[in-house]
Amino acid sequence: MSFDKFENENTGSPGLLTRKLTGRIKIHPAGYGFVVPDDKSEDVHVSARNRGAAMDADSVEIEAWPGVRGVEGRVVRVVARGRAKITGQLARAGRQTILQPDDPRITGPVTLVGHIPHGGAGDLVGQSVVAEIKRYPDTPDGALEAEILKVLGDPDDPRTEVEKVLACADVTEEFPEEVARIADGVPREVRPNERADRADLRHVEFTTIDPETARDFDDAVAIEKLPHGGTRLWVAVADVSHYVREGSPIDDEAQRRGVSIYLPNRAIPMLPEPLSAHMCSLVPDEDRLAMVVRMELDKHARMVDREFMAAVIHSRARLDYPGVAAALGGDTRGKRKKYEPFLPALRHMDSLARQMRALRQARGALDLDLPEPKVELDDDDPRLVRAISKSRRDPGERGAYSMIEEFMLAANEAVAGSFHERGEDTVWRIHDAPDRGRVEEFVTLASHYGIRVDVDEARTPKGLGSVLQKLKGHPAEKPLSFQLLRTLKQATYDVVNVGHFGLASADYLHFTSPIRRYPDLIVHRLLKIRLATEGKPSGGWKPATVKPPPRREELQKMAAAASFSERAAMEVEREVVDLYRAFFLRDRIGDEFEGTISGVAGFGVFVVVDDPFVEGLVRVGALTDDYYELDEPTMRLVGRRSGRVFALGDAVKVEVQSVSVVRRKVDFALAGHAAREHARGDHGRGERGREKKARHGREERRAAADQRRAKRTQARADKDKGGRSGKPKGKRR
Repeated sequence: MSFDKFENENTGSPGLLTRKLTGRIKIHPAGYGFVVPDDKSEDVHVSARNRGAAMDADSVEIEAWPGVRGVEGRVVRVVARGRAKITGQLARAGRQTILQPDDPRITGPVTLVGHIPHGGAGDLVGQSVVAEIKRYPDTPDGALEAEILKVLGDPDDPRTEVEKVLACADVTEEFPEEVARIADGVPREVRPNERADRADLRHVEFTTIDPETARDFDDAVAIEKLPHGGTRLWVAVADVSHYVREGSPIDDEAQRRGVSIYLPNRAIPMLPEPLSAHMCSLVPDEDRLAMVVRMELDKHARMVDREFMAAVIHSRARLDYPGVAAALGGDTRGKRKKYEPFLPALRHMDSLARQMRALRQARGALDLDLPEPKVELDDDDPRLVRAISKSRRDPGERGAYSMIEEFMLAANEAVAGSFHERGEDTVWRIHDAPDRGRVEEFVTLASHYGIRVDVDEARTPKGLGSVLQKLKGHPAEKPLSFQLLRTLKQATYDVVNVGHFGLASADYLHFTSPIRRYPDLIVHRLLKIRLATEGKPSGGWKPATVKPPPRREELQKMAAAASFSERAAMEVEREVVDLYRAFFLRDRIGDEFEGTISGVAGFGVFVVVDDPFVEGLVRVGALTDDYYELDEPTMRLVGRRSGRVFALGDAVKVEVQSVSVVRRKVDFALAGHAAREHARGDHGRGERGREKKARHGREERRAAADQRRAKRTQARADKDKGGRSGKPKGKRR
């Protein structure tokens, strides 16, 4: 924030330059906070005494001024409250039952009002609850009033913590009664009249290929050889729009949810089970309604023609990734005998997918294959976390998965290209090029590791892919890849098409998974309007002259809502995994693990442990052999006296020092380091100590935000790269 933007508006302190801003405040447990301005200018530090009645995540208006080490400010007023619910445990205070909030940033008393479940709060002392805030505090330590919404259970049970996450994110598993009733009334088979205005493709030998544990099958594929070495590839996707009509109660609920959410032990679907697992599931040996993409490719796997249609299909078999991998490897024994009739088609598919992948990589599509955590819960007692490991897949199984991935990507691009050619509005899946400034920061960092990177080249898909290749085999490959990932923007939905950087695709959208993503459903409806207008099979849809498509402004609102829902769902999924990681480690205080430094900041270093697959923070206060300072360009902590360095990719041995399940935090210490004495900490350092603490808080908040952004970017990249339908890998599918 440039100081020349400030004006002398502060009548209380003559001569002090101030500026009015609005933004969202993030509050530290110590009481101070930071406001992220709406105009994206520099963050503003707000001391505890200047916070007013603002709570974490509130939208606030502030008065800001240039301070000694940055911009400082005070809250003038709360514009809008950022949270409506809090969680905590019920406790006794004399004769009164109160709520002890989980959030340490809520320091004032919380008084219960309104209805108390089960006859009285006194019987529920010690139980975790979620409550709705009825009256907000007037001062930083002021009282709140809240009404219990739901009793969640034993605070020592991870399932209770999961329920807290879902409740605070307004995620409901149960569908509204009317929605459930309508879904239960959907016919269990395709009726003769529903085949009207559809291409009859029941002669095409479609099969579904999914994980072994899949319960629904919303896409199917088929392949045919053409003269002169060409190939006809069919991709069929469940016709969800036939059953979920625009403006219906089911549609309203699907749009509100926006996306399915995948937790370690269950899924929270976007659509009710009678649809997602039955009529919108392309089960074998049953007629099913589908939207179909027919693609014709030459002998080099380049697309030469494409066609779209509403159709009725009849899947021949339900195949799975391990079975396809085994069959392609020559193993069709036992239960895999059923794969033999499909082997010629599977071999053809495998060969075609390899060609398509080579073409995609040649144009610069990125291969961002960072590991994902896999949470294993005890079968008999789901309160026990058995392991946190890296999600791994057999190479052959990964090949089968990638085969379907390529076909779904091709279908998404084929549909996207048709909208672009006609100049029609739709909801695009976009991924813009990285900002130059972020790439320049990475270039500086990489140079200190002996890796030369050209800024302009790295802002192209091919160039960035070349950087990833340079990193392979480097000692700091994993953390540097993660830092490179931080330069990328997040993929979103929009009506303005800027292409998809990660896929090196000029035109891309989501078409292949309307069962679990609302934007796909929007695209299906828009495509049907076009088909009806052109007189092609549309499943009884009305042409644009009778029912015009949504206006661009409406589509933009839907796109923005879908992006928000996706982001919220990913935050829920991430937080649930983090709490399970914390539960896993909380009884392992003092245990030692080998790890790798994955991030460096002024307040400490992040360390990733491979087994168990967890991440924690070694704070600078836990580095007791010296005082360490951040060398920001090289992302290293350097000892002031010894010159000892902690840098990205360094192998370290850490000890679990503390775990907070409520805050989803794990603190490590370097093995053999004792805790620093408090006398040499902040005590007695006055303003200098407070400033350093505030600066570290600023850095910690930014680093945490960057970590979350990078993980969301990776998750979205996986969903787009897995544009096979954006189905989550393994357990998520």
